[in-house]
Amino acid sequence: MIRRFFYILFILSSGIATAQDLPAYYELPHQRVNPVGYPMQHRWYVGLEGFLRSDQGVLTSSLGGLITSRPSVTKASWTALVGYSFQDRFHAEAGYSHAAIHNQLSLVVAPQPYDFTFKNESNAAVIRLKARLFSTTKPKEKAGFWITGGAWLVPNSGKYVDGFIMEGYRFSRFHTDTISLVSQTQTATRLTPLLEVGIEYNVRLSNRFDLGFYGRKLWGFRPSIYTDLTYSENNVQTETSKLTANGTGWSFGLALRYTYSFKRHLQSVYALQGRH
Repeated sequence: MIRRFFYILFILSSGIATAQDLPAYYELPHQRVNPVGYPMQHRWYVGLEGFLRSDQGVLTSSLGGLITSRPSVTKASWTALVGYSFQDRFHAEAGYSHAAIHNQLSLVVAPQPYDFTFKNESNAAVIRLKARLFSTTKPKEKAGFWITGGAWLVPNSGKYVDGFIMEGYRFSRFHTDTISLVSQTQTATRLTPLLEVGIEYNVRLSNRFDLGFYGRKLWGFRPSIYTDLTYSENNVQTETSKLTANGTGWSFGLALRYTYSFKRHLQSVYALQGRH
């Protein structure tokens, strides 16, 4: 009886020792894992941009110094976007921009010139790609510089925008001439494509919000709005001119983005075991 008791005790003690020798591979970490330090895999966001945009028109003739055009017209605009980010290294976004293309004409008369500003329908579709150049903080996703490139498509309806007629007299020693200037402005009938290249400094405000500061250069490849001008003396047309604008210019602004869905790359629980 005593021999059997020691035999059972020996078996129990051997099992306890074996269990204590097993590596603790299956123990879950006792601390809660904070995912912020892990790299971002995918991210979907919505964005809103506010910016100042300047565009310039091209005048074919000043009609003997009677008219001029400003080098550029600067106006406030905005854009709404939806975007996708891959590993916080590449972004792709698309949206709608409420940004007008302008013509600005000045009639040079005494005592001061008259200015006329015309614009198209102010609608554009935008698509843009971004790539991170380098980071300025640690972790890398916190802040850094990005290079951007994109394309705009501006729809034009061919509608009449505005016009005017200016009449006057030119006096000489022997006779008086009646002069007139007729202006007609309308939008184009085809799409106006634009290309853009820019640089952006982006700052991560939180896990959900980003703030960007950017400058972009735009090139237009087809006029969106044009003004036809006809100069006449004594009801006889003597000269014509045309003022066109295709959106070529600069934009500088701010971009606020909100991340509504994201996925981080988390390691398995076995890899996390070494962290605790």
